[in-house]
Amino acid sequence: MDRHDEHHASQRELAALQQDFPGFRIWQEAAGQRMRLVAVRREHGTSPHTVVTADLAELRSLLAGNRQAHT
Repeated sequence: MDRHDEHHASQRELAALQQDFPGFRIWQEAAGQRMRLVAVRREHGTSPHTVVTADLAELRSLLAGNRQAHT
């Protein structure tokens, strides 16, 4: 599958991400013909500030990696 043709995240997947990572606002948006996921921190000092990717697994990994680094 072409990396730019990643599936759209379902509302269930987005809700699960938001529940797992409450320190971030997470949404999906169109960028031309592509869909991308965006996560932005809710509080100053949280890292990363912003993650933008078309890959749901990559988003989860980056946010989970940050959480593990701070526990």
